[in-house]
Amino acid sequence: MSDFFPVYIYLGLALIVTLTLLFLSSIIPSINKSPVKFLPYESGIQTETDLLEERFLLRHYLVALIFLVFDIEIIFLYPWAVIAKEIGSFAFYEMFFFMLALVVGFTYVWRKGGLQWE
Repeated sequence: MSDFFPVYIYLGLALIVTLTLLFLSSIIPSINKSPVKFLPYESGIQTETDLLEERFLLRHYLVALIFLVFDIEIIFLYPWAVIAKEIGSFAFYEMFFFMLALVVGFTYVWRKGGLQWE
């Protein structure tokens, strides 16, 4: 209990400050309520809102998810490769099964045609 007492105090203070700010922002209204405040504006150029009505194709999301999965794979693979000799055969087999799962997933996406850009 005494080892984590400062952590509990920190979490309690963070919770109190967060709840206080949320409460105050709901009570005290915004002073400036002009319509100009709510216009979309970026870099001095008015954005076209009709672009937001179009839906992105599913393949864009699929490519992003595949990229994310393989990025995370590299994040796990690099430190393992640096200390592979020191951690023994158990870690080798663990990484082997991890890579096997990724290869199975990649093969599934490939066979389903998820990597075909039409």
